Amino acid sequence: MRSKKALKNIIANLLLQLTVAISGLILPRFFIIAYGSTMNGMIVSVTQFITYLALVEAGVSAASIVGLYKPLADNDLTEVNRILSATKRFYYRSGVAYTALLAVLVIVYPMLVNNQIDENITRFMILILAASNLVDYLFLGKYKVLLMANQKGYVMMLAQTLGTVLNTIITIILILEGCNVLLVKLVATVIYILRFIIIWIYVRRHYKYLNFNEEPNYKAINQRWAALLHQITGVIVNNTPVVVMTVFMGAKALVEVSIYGVYNMIAHALSLLVGTFNTGLQSGFGELLSKGDREALDKAYSNYEYLTYMVVFWAYTCMAVLIMPFIEIYTRDFTDAVYVRNEIAIMFVLVGIAQNVRIPSITLICAAGHYKQTRWRAILETCIIISVSLILVKPYGMLGVLIGSFCSFLYRGIDIVYYNTTRIMLGSWKRTLKRIILNGLILLLLTLVGNAIIPNQMSGYMEWFMWAIILGVVAVVVFVVINAVVDKKEFKVLIDRIRKVVVNDLNK
Repeated sequence: MRSKKALKNIIANLLLQLTVAISGLILPRFFIIAYGSTMNGMIVSVTQFITYLALVEAGVSAASIVGLYKPLADNDLTEVNRILSATKRFYYRSGVAYTALLAVLVIVYPMLVNNQIDENITRFMILILAASNLVDYLFLGKYKVLLMANQKGYVMMLAQTLGTVLNTIITIILILEGCNVLLVKLVATVIYILRFIIIWIYVRRHYKYLNFNEEPNYKAINQRWAALLHQITGVIVNNTPVVVMTVFMGAKALVEVSIYGVYNMIAHALSLLVGTFNTGLQSGFGELLSKGDREALDKAYSNYEYLTYMVVFWAYTCMAVLIMPFIEIYTRDFTDAVYVRNEIAIMFVLVGIAQNVRIPSITLICAAGHYKQTRWRAILETCIIISVSLILVKPYGMLGVLIGSFCSFLYRGIDIVYYNTTRIMLGSWKRTLKRIILNGLILLLLTLVGNAIIPNQMSGYMEWFMWAIILGVVAVVVFVVINAVVDKKEFKVLIDRIRKVVVNDLNK
């Protein structure tokens, strides 16, 4: 059952991330051509600041999901309702705090980008972009927590996929019709909010026992403050580059943020895709940990790690070779800024590898609920990115901020792998290190060969897509063959696991 639910989550998440990635590649180009780099930079920047406001969620989601694993596994419906009742109340409080902070942002943010863009447009854009989070806190949050904890996150993902497709199509139509940028974003926000209706209908049909008026069990989610600390550090680490550039790069800040946003949309899309396994399997590992089945946990985790590292290093091999040809094609019609920068592309690849090498370990740490135990490690990661970015932003601009991100992710990646292999998956550090080194060497080899063969400048998307298919297929074969030869036993377990899932589905 766990394998089937995990497969559904992985497929739904993969579909969602592909949709988000495609949308994320298409829409910024339309925005930059229609409204300019400064407007696009403002939208990217405001989005990052709004992410900081989302910290009022106070770790409720992560703590509630962990708290629900055991009662759901034991079918203790009363306890499930008590935890969800507490979750609902915390989300309402988050909504009130979010509204207050949003008012402050509306007043302060226009001062940061003074003379770069009209203040009234900026203020209205903040309100429009922030509206969807408010709906999450007041209505959707408690349902999302239940679905994720019960390994049915695929329902939420499919609803979001549908919303993303509709948003992309309608946004393009509005831009081509010459609509005001505020109207375009307002329609997109309304479409995003409509996904709540789909999720609400599903939950009410399939969880008839739900009762949000049970006596709240606040103790069950008492890790929310430890989870909040991780949430705060995660938000700071992921959003520091844009915030630092917005505040410290002066008159050219929003243009530089727009350039950063173009590279980051590729990096973010790739990170979402390789992180698909994380969303699909965390709740499954949580169930195994709650039952204390160490043998099954070790076997499942080892296979998951084995597959994930192949996917991560394969993905960044493709990015390392193909990102500059893509940027050159993508930005040909952008006339108000220089977007083709090799050093920026290289840093985004290095940052992506350092960030995503921790996916298997962080999945298990979150499943185990080890938020309190890893607090100071997360704080140190935050200190690194802030200090290095602030030191280097003046002399090196965007490059300096990316160096700060790389230093932060490199430290935390090493630290998370170490923690997991010495505190949860005891004694597995040699196995993990071997897999990282092996796949890293394959990446280096394929990148050198790929850059020597594949041209940096291409005629258009069709030529780029042809080379992408060739590189992708060749890289998959190389990664799979070498990993299969080096670790035959693990490869056989992986094939058997895939075969069982497929056969079970075909027999139903």
